[in-house]
This record gives sequence, structure tokens and C-alpha cells, in this order.
Amino acid sequence: MTATAVHEGQAQASLIARAREFVAEAPVASSMVRVARLLPNGGRALTAGLAAVIVAGVAVSVGQVLATARAVGAIPGALTGGLDSDAGRRLITALVVVGALYLLQQAIVPFREVISQMLGRRLNVELRERVMNATITPPGIAHLEDPRTLDLISVAQGIGAGQFQPEGAVYGLAGNAALRLQSVASAAMILWFSVWIPVALIAGSVIARTAFIRGGRKRIQVLSGQAGAMRRSGYFRDLALTPIAAKETRVFGLGDWVGERFRFHWFNAMTQLWNERRERWWVTALAFVPVGAVTFAGLLAAGQAAYDREIGLAGLALLLQAVLGAGTVYLTDNDLLLEYGAASIPAALELEEAVRDPALALRGEQEARGVPAREIRFESVAFTYPGRTEPVYTGLDLTIPAGRSLAIVGANGAGKTTLVKLLARLYDPTGGRVTVDGIDLLALDPQSWQRNIAALFQDFVHYELSAADNVAVGDDNRETATLDAVAAKAGALDIINELPHKWDTVLSREYEMGAELSGGQWQRVALARALYAVHAGASVLVLDEPTANLDVRSEAELFDQFLDLTRGLTTILISHRFSSVRRADVIVVLDEGRIVEQGTHEELMAAGGRYAEMFTLQAARFADADADAGAEGVVEEVEVGVSEPREERVVVDVVDVVDAVPDAAVGAVPNAIPEDVRKDGPEGGVDRVPEVAGGVAADVDDREARS
Repeated sequence: MTATAVHEGQAQASLIARAREFVAEAPVASSMVRVARLLPNGGRALTAGLAAVIVAGVAVSVGQVLATARAVGAIPGALTGGLDSDAGRRLITALVVVGALYLLQQAIVPFREVISQMLGRRLNVELRERVMNATITPPGIAHLEDPRTLDLISVAQGIGAGQFQPEGAVYGLAGNAALRLQSVASAAMILWFSVWIPVALIAGSVIARTAFIRGGRKRIQVLSGQAGAMRRSGYFRDLALTPIAAKETRVFGLGDWVGERFRFHWFNAMTQLWNERRERWWVTALAFVPVGAVTFAGLLAAGQAAYDREIGLAGLALLLQAVLGAGTVYLTDNDLLLEYGAASIPAALELEEAVRDPALALRGEQEARGVPAREIRFESVAFTYPGRTEPVYTGLDLTIPAGRSLAIVGANGAGKTTLVKLLARLYDPTGGRVTVDGIDLLALDPQSWQRNIAALFQDFVHYELSAADNVAVGDDNRETATLDAVAAKAGALDIINELPHKWDTVLSREYEMGAELSGGQWQRVALARALYAVHAGASVLVLDEPTANLDVRSEAELFDQFLDLTRGLTTILISHRFSSVRRADVIVVLDEGRIVEQGTHEELMAAGGRYAEMFTLQAARFADADADAGAEGVVEEVEVGVSEPREERVVVDVVDVVDAVPDAAVGAVPNAIPEDVRKDGPEGGVDRVPEVAGGVAADVDDREARS
């Protein structure tokens, strides 16, 4: 393993550990500080307004305490002299002030909550954008295929902290700040009577809250450590709640199983949290003891002083309120919102730091203009996926001529799709190099190079957007004429024109007036997307199983246009279907990470090697299907998802079929090509022959999910 790979593995291994240490070891006030530091990003005016409202609320609360004490102190005199006496008037005035301050407090609290929610929503959006930007910033995809980084992303989104969001943390911060300031103000109102009581109350409150909050952070740490299990439970939840698996969960009767797996993973994650709570309950109980004792002692001292007539009734009322206010240690919803909501902030910041790692940056500054003009070369390329020990390549050598088409065939796991990932710089080789016109790809700006590539990936994205956005995704200046042109090339224009709103139709039934496409229709739309990128300037076209979801007729029509689609482009075609690869200028056979055969279709068939063997197997599969169809001309499709045989009128070049299989190959496989098909043209009595490669060879039948 190279030094870069080792460094990358060490960096990824430390991501979650650093985030958890940050949460577990930070001082008690850090949650408030973390959130407070980010508040100005939501608007300095709003932040200043929130601070002013909090201070005003505390001032009103202090005023209420003082006015209440004054009212209580005036009661004896008012009872003796009546409401017309000085004491009575003081009582009435104090009660009016208490009432007015109460009404003002009722107005301040919702006003504070509104500002908190506004700032919270802005903070939520900002952090989501920062997480999104951190996730999409690296030009490669290694970080998105690493479970530990995905766990960190989950925590940053709040998944690891019970779905609490930073928005709630702002709400909790405002409530907690008001409560803490009020406690300090209450302690200050005791100083005229005693110094030790407020000091002891504040000290006891800090000790108790420290214990409480450290326990809460420990629970957050435990839950964050279960991010993988939470992600897995969320996966099963989505299987039950979203349409993506709705058909299979019902047809296969998976409802109970999905529910059971969700509960298993969720309880597995939560059990450790519950165990942590049980183990620390005594800490919570003991934390009340010192502050409770001081509060009780303070109340007794105030009562004794009043009994000894050292203070009056007003002073007693003031002290009772102040002692209770200064000794506030109980946890509120604000504490939970603050601690759990703030837990995702360090993970988001860690994620931003992580993507700056040189191992993910993919170096290179040179603009990729006018390339390739001659060729793309893989020179002794070695590659191992991060976190794995088995290499995909150990010494791959391959030349891709510019402006020509190259087809790559091979069994599943041979490394075909990995080759495309290296070509597109979604990964960099761990050994050797990839060059374009003699320039090492590592010297080119990766994003500039990626703009030169148009790709139809095997697992292409079904965007729940309009048809226009699915083809010209990211281009807001698209023109309908261009969309029509690329759709026509891809055979998708008729599909678009049949949609209720044509290009403006959202391709998902989950939206009003939306429409859903079949697998084959989606594949044509994805091909149009790749061709649109070619129109926008891409010079390398990658087609990874471009006909996997097409029926026999559609596949034949598409590859009749293959030369027109790829003319002048550097084209890399990956397919299990030999009716498509045989049209390429050059065909290479990839086996166990190495090129074992290379040449044209005719050259490889004449060589009688691995390519000829796989081609012959497909020919035999076709022959069996054609024989079973019988004289009625019924062709049974072998496409995945199609089970009903149907009559198919597909006119192809019989000479292509006959010439495709040399006599030696036919002799090796009895009845590979029926006798009547071996006759030239209509004279042989055959005008309906499906493509030889309509079948799928036994050893390459499964579609490649990831080479």
C-alpha cells in the first residue's frame, strides 16, 4: 500500500474519533459557545435583536421580583390603613407594576421564540449547505464509499443525535441564556443579605449542571457511535415508507421482515443509550444534594432573619424568590434541544476539515483543453480500493486511440467499471499512471478533465426533475431545439413528446402531473444526457452497459446508429452484449485486472481465445431460443423483467450473424447457427432473425454492479 493510501486510511479512521472527543471532552459551556459563534452567520441584526430580547426579558423578570417584594411588604400597612393610606397606594402601585411586567414578559417570550426560530432555520440551512458542499467538493468519490465518513455525515445531519437539528439548538440557547442570566441576577439580589448563600448556590448549580450535561454528552457520544446502526435502521424505515421498494415488499411479503429488521437495528443502537442512562442515574440523584442543601439552608436563613425581625416582609419575599431563582439546576427541554442540536455542529466542521485532506483533493491545475488529440494510455496502472487489500489492477496497460471506439468485455469483477472510474478521475491509481496525449492525468485539474467526459453509467441517476433537467441537468440556458436533437439521437424524442407536458414533465409519479418511465425509456433519457454533454463540449463518451434495459428491437435500432453516435468521439463501450461491442474499432478483453486479448471483432474471433468463447456461448444461447420459438416466429425475450414471449419482427443482416461465428466456433458448438439461418438472405427462407447477442452468456449473465 502506498504512503498516500496509508495517510488516507489514517485520516479517515480519525474522523469519527475526533468528533466524539470534541463532544465528550468539551467544557459544559461549549454547546452554547458553539451555537453562539455561528449565530451571526444567520444575520447580525437578528442576532443583536435576540440578545437584546434576552436581556430585556431578564430585566423584566428582575423587575417582577422587586415589584412583588414591594407589594408583599406593603400588605400589612394597607390592611391597617386601608387602600387610601400610603401603604395602600404603594400596594396598588406595586400590583399594577407586577401586572404590567407580567404582560410585557408574555410578549417578550414569544418574540424571543420567533427570532430564535428565524435564526435557527438560517443556521440549519447554512450547516446543511456546508455539509453538502463538503460532500461534493472532492472531485473523487472515495469519501462517499467509506462507511466511517458516511457515519460522520450522518452525525452532521443530526441522525446520530436522534434527529435533533441545529435549529432546535438556537431555540435552546435562547431559553438557556435567559435562565442562566436570571440565575445570576437572582444571586446578585441576595448579596445585600449574605455573600456565602449566592456564591454557594451558583457553585452548586454549576457542579450539578456539569454532571447533568456531561451525562447528556456521554449519551450523545454513545448515540453518535451508533451512527452506522441508525443509518441501517433508517434504510429499512425508508424501504417501508418510500415507493422505491413498494412492489417487492408486497410481492415477496417482506412487510413483517422489513419492520423486524428496522426494530432490530434501532433497538441495537438504542440499547447502549438506555444502558448508559441506567448506569448514570445515581449521578443525577447525587447532583441535587449539594445545591438542594444550599437552597434549603438559604431559605432557612431568610426565614430565621425574618423571625428575628432582622428583615421585613418585603425583604423576606425578595430573598425567597432570589434564592429559588439562583438555585435553578433542573434540566429543561431547552437543555435537550441545545445539547442534542449542537452535537451535529462539530461533526459538520470535522467533515469540512476532512475533505481538505490531500488524499481526497486529487491534485492537478492544468486546464484540460483540446484533449485527447492522440490517445489515452494506462501505463502499468495498479489500483486497490481504500479499505481493501485485494488489488483490482497490478499492472494494467491499455491504449485508447483518440476519435475511435474501444469496447471492453470481460466477466463480472474483471475491473471494467473500475477502469472508467480511474479514467474519469473519480479515483487516482495507487501505482502507475494514466496519461492523455502524454500528460499525466494527475497534472490536469480533475474537474476540468471531468467536463471532457460524457458518461452513461450502468447505475445512472433517475432525477425526480423535469425531463429537460434530466437531459440538460445543471444547464439553465438550454434550448429546446438542442434537447430535441440529442433526444432524437438517443431515440428518446418520441418518449418525451408522449409525456403530458413534454419537456416540462417531472419524471416521477410522486409529484402532481408527473410521469414514470419504464427501464428502457429511462435508459434512452440517460443516453440523451450523455449526448447533451457531448454537445456541450465533452470529447470522451463512456457507455457502460448502454442497452441493459432495452428490448431486442430497441437495442438493434440503437446500435444501427452506433457509428453515427460515436463518430469523431473517443468512445469507451462496456457491454456483455456482443452485438454491440463488435461494432467498435478495437475490442479488449479484461480478465483479473489485465488485458488478455485485443483486436477487432474479426481478429479476436479468428484467434479463438476468450472473446471467441464468450461470443460463441451467446450464439448458442440465441440458437436455443430461436429453436424453441418454432415455426410461428415467436421470439422469447431474455431481458430481465420480461417474462411473456411476444412476436417480434426484427430485420437484421443475416450475413453479420453467419460471418460473426467462424466455422471452427460453429463446429465446437452443435447447432450454434441453424442451417436455415446459414443460408444467405431471403433465399434461405428467413427474414426474421433476432440479434445473436440478444441472449446473455451464462458466465456473464448478471449485470455488473461494481467491477
